[in-house]
Amino acid sequence: MPTEAKKKEVVVLKDKLLKANNIIITDHTGINVGELTGLRRDLKNSKAEFRVTKNTLIKRAVKETGMENISEYLVGPTSLVFGYDDPSLPAKIIHRFQEKTERPKVKAYIVDNRLLSLEDFNVIAKLPSKEELLVSLVGSINWPIVGFVITIEGIIRNFIGLLDALVEKKR
Repeated sequence: MPTEAKKKEVVVLKDKLLKANNIIITDHTGINVGELTGLRRDLKNSKAEFRVTKNTLIKRAVKETGMENISEYLVGPTSLVFGYDDPSLPAKIIHRFQEKTERPKVKAYIVDNRLLSLEDFNVIAKLPSKEELLVSLVGSINWPIVGFVITIEGIIRNFIGLLDALVEKKR
């Protein structure tokens, strides 16, 4: 018989599974407390969270949400990263952390209820963030206008120079 605390945990997990637009299932073995604290802080700053929970509780929550296709990844030490905003940000943070510590091991990556491959995870982790893409887009849109203004300024400067030369010649 499940305890009240376990029932509440299943409800919380179910809520998070439904709210998250991306989920990374990882094996957190070998991450020390200090590293884990830093990872959680980085994820929190990008509107994501890292949660370690028993596989049996995750499986119950998954069953209630209809996401049974991820049950096969719920073996051994398991932690979940729930992302609530840009799907690339949690992937980038986990990928960057992996480059430093070779941990956590990514077991599965789900975006918008679609199970993606680990290759997809690596590709998405290397993509520019939404903000970086917007800055690039604004710069691309802005550059022709800046170029036009510079050209007009040059024409005006040349015209003024020509007028000054004509005034000097008439004197």
